[in-house]
Amino acid sequence: MEEEAASNNQILDEKIYVAVGINVWKNISNLLWALKNSQGNKICILHIHHPSPTIPLLGTRFEASTVDEESLRAYREKEKAKIDKILQKYLSICLYKGVQAEKLCIEMDSIGKGIVETIYQHRIRKFVMGAAADKHYSMKMEELKSKKANFVCEQAPATCQIHFTCKGNLIHTREARVDEVRALSVLLSEFQRLVLPQLSSGSLEEAASLNEQSNRSPMDIISSDTLSNTGRAEVTVSQDQEEPDDSSSQIFPCRGMRLDVISFLIKSAMLWQKLTIQNHDHSE
Repeated sequence: MEEEAASNNQILDEKIYVAVGINVWKNISNLLWALKNSQGNKICILHIHHPSPTIPLLGTRFEASTVDEESLRAYREKEKAKIDKILQKYLSICLYKGVQAEKLCIEMDSIGKGIVETIYQHRIRKFVMGAAADKHYSMKMEELKSKKANFVCEQAPATCQIHFTCKGNLIHTREARVDEVRALSVLLSEFQRLVLPQLSSGSLEEAASLNEQSNRSPMDIISSDTLSNTGRAEVTVSQDQEEPDDSSSQIFPCRGMRLDVISFLIKSAMLWQKLTIQNHDHSE
Protein backbone atom coordinates (compact mmCIF):
# COMPACT_ATOMS: atom_id res chain seq x y z
CA MET A 1 0.00 0.00 0.00
CA GLU A 2 2.82 2.39 0.87
CA GLU A 3 4.59 1.62 -2.43
CA GLU A 4 1.36 2.20 -4.35
CA ALA A 5 0.80 5.51 -2.56
CA ALA A 6 4.39 6.59 -3.31
CA SER A 7 3.88 5.65 -6.95
CA ASN A 8 0.67 7.69 -7.12
CA ASN A 9 2.41 10.69 -5.55
CA GLN A 10 5.24 10.39 -8.06
CA ILE A 11 2.73 10.42 -10.92
CA LEU A 12 0.96 13.42 -9.42
CA ASP A 13 4.25 15.31 -9.02
CA GLU A 14 5.34 14.56 -12.57
CA LYS A 15 5.77 17.72 -14.62
CA ILE A 16 4.08 18.36 -17.93
CA TYR A 17 6.46 20.02 -20.37
CA VAL A 18 4.96 22.43 -22.89
CA ALA A 19 6.88 23.59 -25.95
CA VAL A 20 6.44 27.30 -26.66
CA GLY A 21 7.78 29.81 -29.18
CA ILE A 22 8.78 33.47 -28.93
CA ASN A 23 5.35 34.69 -30.04
CA VAL A 24 3.19 34.32 -26.93
CA TRP A 25 -0.18 34.82 -28.61
CA LYS A 26 0.57 32.23 -31.29
CA ASN A 27 1.54 29.65 -28.67
CA ILE A 28 -0.85 30.46 -25.86
CA SER A 29 -3.51 27.99 -27.05
CA ASN A 30 -1.15 25.03 -26.50
CA LEU A 31 -0.31 26.26 -23.01
CA LEU A 32 -3.97 26.83 -22.10
CA TRP A 33 -4.81 23.29 -23.19
CA ALA A 34 -2.01 21.94 -20.99
CA LEU A 35 -3.16 24.03 -18.03
CA LYS A 36 -6.72 22.83 -18.44
CA ASN A 37 -5.61 19.20 -18.52
CA SER A 38 -2.75 19.38 -16.01
CA GLN A 39 -4.76 17.53 -13.30
CA GLY A 40 -2.64 19.01 -10.54
CA ASN A 41 0.70 18.39 -12.23
CA LYS A 42 3.32 21.11 -12.42
CA ILE A 43 4.00 22.79 -15.73
CA CYS A 44 7.41 23.36 -17.27
CA ILE A 45 7.60 25.87 -20.09
CA LEU A 46 10.15 24.63 -22.63
CA HIS A 47 11.64 26.88 -25.27
CA ILE A 48 14.23 25.73 -27.79
CA HIS A 49 16.26 28.81 -28.63
CA HIS A 50 17.87 28.92 -32.05
CA PRO A 51 20.64 31.56 -31.82
CA SER A 52 20.54 34.02 -34.70
CA PRO A 53 23.15 33.15 -37.34
CA THR A 54 23.61 36.86 -38.11
CA ILE A 55 24.37 39.82 -35.86
CA PRO A 56 23.13 43.40 -36.46
CA LEU A 57 26.05 45.81 -36.52
CA LEU A 58 26.55 49.29 -38.04
CA GLY A 59 23.16 49.25 -39.72
CA THR A 60 23.58 45.89 -41.41
CA ARG A 61 23.83 42.22 -40.43
CA PHE A 62 26.99 40.14 -40.35
CA GLU A 63 27.56 36.42 -40.03
CA ALA A 64 28.06 35.57 -36.36
CA SER A 65 31.33 33.84 -37.17
CA THR A 66 32.76 37.08 -38.59
CA VAL A 67 31.87 39.35 -35.66
CA ASP A 68 34.39 40.03 -32.90
CA GLU A 69 33.93 38.07 -29.69
CA GLU A 70 32.91 41.04 -27.52
CA SER A 71 30.15 42.19 -29.90
CA LEU A 72 28.90 38.64 -30.31
CA ARG A 73 28.77 38.06 -26.56
CA ALA A 74 26.90 41.34 -26.00
CA TYR A 75 24.30 40.45 -28.62
CA ARG A 76 23.84 36.93 -27.24
CA GLU A 77 23.20 38.42 -23.80
CA LYS A 78 20.49 40.62 -25.30
CA GLU A 79 18.95 37.58 -26.96
CA LYS A 80 18.87 35.68 -23.66
CA ALA A 81 17.32 38.64 -21.84
CA LYS A 82 14.62 38.89 -24.50
CA ILE A 83 13.84 35.17 -24.30
CA ASP A 84 13.72 35.29 -20.51
CA LYS A 85 11.22 38.16 -20.65
CA ILE A 86 9.01 36.17 -23.02
CA LEU A 87 9.13 33.07 -20.81
CA GLN A 88 8.14 35.18 -17.83
CA LYS A 89 4.93 36.06 -19.68
CA TYR A 90 4.13 32.37 -20.01
CA LEU A 91 4.82 31.87 -16.31
CA SER A 92 2.48 34.75 -15.50
CA ILE A 93 -0.29 33.02 -17.43
CA CYS A 94 0.29 29.84 -15.42
CA LEU A 95 0.26 31.81 -12.18
CA TYR A 96 -3.00 33.48 -13.20
CA LYS A 97 -4.53 30.05 -13.76
CA GLY A 98 -3.29 28.89 -10.36
CA VAL A 99 -0.86 26.29 -11.69
CA GLN A 100 2.74 25.95 -10.50
CA ALA A 101 5.18 26.40 -13.34
CA GLU A 102 8.85 26.73 -14.16
CA LYS A 103 10.85 27.47 -17.30
CA LEU A 104 13.54 25.73 -19.28
CA CYS A 105 15.44 27.21 -22.22
CA ILE A 106 17.71 25.06 -24.38
CA GLU A 107 19.95 26.31 -27.19
CA MET A 108 19.88 24.19 -30.33
CA ASP A 109 20.17 24.86 -34.05
CA SER A 110 17.21 22.57 -34.77
CA ILE A 111 14.01 22.96 -32.75
CA GLY A 112 12.81 19.42 -33.44
CA LYS A 113 16.12 17.86 -32.48
CA GLY A 114 16.31 20.15 -29.46
CA ILE A 115 12.94 18.89 -28.22
CA VAL A 116 13.90 15.23 -28.70
CA GLU A 117 17.27 15.77 -27.00
CA THR A 118 15.60 17.50 -24.05
CA ILE A 119 13.08 14.67 -23.66
CA TYR A 120 15.97 12.21 -23.48
CA GLN A 121 18.14 14.24 -21.10
CA HIS A 122 15.34 15.18 -18.68
CA ARG A 123 13.51 11.85 -19.00
CA ILE A 124 10.29 13.66 -19.78
CA ARG A 125 7.17 11.50 -19.50
CA LYS A 126 4.50 14.01 -20.51
CA PHE A 127 4.87 16.54 -23.27
CA VAL A 128 2.61 18.98 -25.10
CA MET A 129 3.41 20.71 -28.38
CA GLY A 130 1.67 22.11 -31.42
CA ALA A 131 0.46 19.86 -34.22
CA ALA A 132 0.54 22.87 -36.52
CA ALA A 133 0.08 26.64 -36.41
CA ASP A 134 -3.41 27.70 -35.24
CA LYS A 135 -4.21 29.08 -38.69
CA HIS A 136 -4.10 25.54 -40.10
CA TYR A 137 -6.76 24.22 -37.72
CA SER A 138 -10.01 22.79 -39.03
CA MET A 139 -12.74 20.59 -37.56
CA LYS A 140 -11.56 17.70 -39.76
CA MET A 141 -7.93 17.99 -38.72
CA GLU A 142 -6.67 14.59 -37.57
CA GLU A 143 -3.04 14.49 -38.70
CA LEU A 144 0.10 16.37 -37.76
CA LYS A 145 0.85 19.10 -40.26
CA SER A 146 4.06 20.42 -38.73
CA LYS A 147 7.41 18.94 -39.75
CA LYS A 148 8.68 19.50 -36.20
CA ALA A 149 5.67 17.67 -34.76
CA ASN A 150 6.16 14.71 -37.10
CA PHE A 151 9.88 14.57 -36.30
CA VAL A 152 9.26 14.59 -32.53
CA CYS A 153 6.47 12.02 -32.85
CA GLU A 154 8.79 9.65 -34.69
CA GLN A 155 12.06 10.28 -32.83
CA ALA A 156 11.10 10.90 -29.18
CA PRO A 157 11.66 8.00 -26.74
CA ALA A 158 8.86 5.49 -26.31
CA THR A 159 8.47 6.30 -22.61
CA CYS A 160 7.15 9.82 -23.29
CA GLN A 161 3.47 10.53 -23.84
CA ILE A 162 3.04 13.40 -26.30
CA HIS A 163 -0.11 15.44 -26.85
CA PHE A 164 -0.24 17.41 -30.10
CA THR A 165 -2.69 20.31 -30.06
CA CYS A 166 -3.84 23.03 -32.41
CA LYS A 167 -5.88 26.11 -31.51
CA GLY A 168 -6.67 24.62 -28.11
CA ASN A 169 -7.86 21.28 -29.49
CA LEU A 170 -6.22 17.89 -29.07
CA ILE A 171 -5.31 16.57 -32.50
CA HIS A 172 -3.24 13.49 -31.75
CA THR A 173 -1.80 11.64 -28.77
CA ARG A 174 1.24 9.43 -29.04
CA GLU A 175 0.88 7.17 -26.05
CA ALA A 176 3.87 6.13 -24.00
CA ARG A 177 4.80 2.48 -23.77
CA VAL A 178 5.88 2.62 -20.12
CA ASP A 179 4.00 -0.54 -19.15
CA GLU A 180 5.70 -2.47 -21.95
CA VAL A 181 9.13 -1.26 -20.83
CA ARG A 182 8.45 -2.16 -17.21
CA ALA A 183 7.17 -5.60 -18.21
CA LEU A 184 10.32 -6.25 -20.21
CA SER A 185 12.49 -5.15 -17.30
CA VAL A 186 10.67 -7.52 -14.94
CA LEU A 187 10.86 -10.31 -17.50
CA LEU A 188 14.61 -9.85 -17.92
CA SER A 189 15.23 -9.73 -14.15
CA GLU A 190 13.18 -12.87 -13.52
CA PHE A 191 14.81 -14.72 -16.40
CA GLN A 192 18.31 -13.99 -15.12
CA ARG A 193 17.32 -14.79 -11.52
CA LEU A 194 15.83 -18.17 -12.37
CA VAL A 195 18.20 -19.35 -15.09
CA LEU A 196 21.68 -18.16 -14.13
CA PRO A 197 21.82 -19.73 -10.60
CA GLN A 198 21.20 -23.16 -12.13
CA LEU A 199 24.38 -23.04 -14.22
CA SER A 200 27.62 -24.51 -12.91
CA SER A 201 30.65 -22.25 -12.46
CA GLY A 202 32.18 -23.63 -15.66
CA SER A 203 28.93 -23.05 -17.50
CA LEU A 204 28.80 -19.49 -16.23
CA GLU A 205 32.26 -18.88 -17.63
CA GLU A 206 31.16 -20.23 -20.99
CA ALA A 207 27.97 -18.14 -20.96
CA ALA A 208 29.95 -15.04 -20.01
CA SER A 209 32.37 -15.74 -22.82
CA LEU A 210 29.46 -15.94 -25.24
CA ASN A 211 27.97 -12.70 -23.92
CA GLU A 212 31.23 -10.85 -24.42
CA GLN A 213 31.10 -11.42 -28.18
CA SER A 214 29.40 -8.09 -28.74
CA ASN A 215 30.71 -7.70 -32.26
CA ARG A 216 28.45 -10.49 -33.52
CA SER A 217 25.01 -9.72 -34.84
CA PRO A 218 21.86 -11.56 -33.63
CA MET A 219 21.66 -13.35 -36.99
CA ASP A 220 25.23 -14.60 -36.54
CA ILE A 221 24.32 -15.90 -33.09
CA ILE A 222 21.28 -17.69 -34.45
CA SER A 223 23.10 -19.24 -37.40
CA SER A 224 26.40 -20.19 -35.78
CA ASP A 225 25.53 -20.67 -32.11
CA THR A 226 21.85 -21.42 -31.58
CA LEU A 227 21.29 -23.56 -34.68
CA SER A 228 24.68 -25.29 -34.74
CA ASN A 229 24.96 -28.92 -33.71
CA THR A 230 28.28 -28.68 -31.94
CA GLY A 231 28.78 -30.71 -28.82
CA ARG A 232 27.91 -28.07 -26.29
CA ALA A 233 27.01 -29.20 -22.80
CA GLU A 234 23.36 -29.24 -21.87
CA VAL A 235 22.06 -27.81 -18.63
CA THR A 236 20.32 -30.57 -16.72
CA VAL A 237 19.00 -31.04 -13.24
CA SER A 238 20.20 -34.17 -11.44
CA GLN A 239 17.61 -36.95 -11.31
CA ASP A 240 18.57 -37.62 -7.69
CA GLN A 241 18.00 -34.02 -6.69
CA GLU A 242 14.51 -33.22 -5.55
CA GLU A 243 12.95 -30.49 -7.63
CA PRO A 244 11.73 -27.49 -5.65
CA ASP A 245 7.99 -26.90 -5.56
CA ASP A 246 8.18 -23.50 -7.22
CA SER A 247 5.68 -22.42 -9.86
CA SER A 248 8.26 -19.98 -11.24
CA SER A 249 10.41 -22.91 -12.37
CA GLN A 250 7.55 -23.95 -14.65
CA ILE A 251 7.39 -20.48 -16.16
CA PHE A 252 11.10 -20.39 -16.97
CA PRO A 253 12.11 -24.09 -17.37
CA CYS A 254 15.79 -24.58 -18.17
CA ARG A 255 16.18 -28.37 -17.96
CA GLY A 256 17.93 -29.58 -21.07
CA MET A 257 18.40 -26.06 -22.37
CA ARG A 258 21.70 -25.59 -24.19
CA LEU A 259 24.08 -22.86 -23.07
CA ASP A 260 24.10 -21.21 -26.46
CA VAL A 261 20.29 -21.02 -26.37
CA ILE A 262 20.38 -19.49 -22.89
CA SER A 263 23.01 -16.99 -23.97
CA PHE A 264 20.98 -16.08 -27.03
CA LEU A 265 17.79 -15.60 -24.98
CA ILE A 266 19.60 -13.35 -22.50
CA LYS A 267 21.09 -11.28 -25.32
CA SER A 268 17.75 -11.06 -27.07
CA ALA A 269 15.96 -9.94 -23.90
CA MET A 270 18.57 -7.24 -23.25
CA LEU A 271 18.42 -6.06 -26.85
CA TRP A 272 14.64 -6.01 -26.82
CA GLN A 273 14.58 -3.96 -23.65
CA LYS A 274 17.12 -1.50 -25.04
CA LEU A 275 15.28 -1.06 -28.32
CA THR A 276 11.96 -0.53 -26.53
CA ILE A 277 13.30 2.15 -24.21
CA GLN A 278 15.28 3.90 -26.92
CA ASN A 279 13.45 3.05 -30.11
CA HIS A 280 15.80 4.61 -32.58
CA ASP A 281 19.46 5.22 -33.23
CA HIS A 282 19.53 8.77 -31.85
CA SER A 283 20.93 10.99 -34.61
CA GLU A 284 22.81 14.14 -33.79
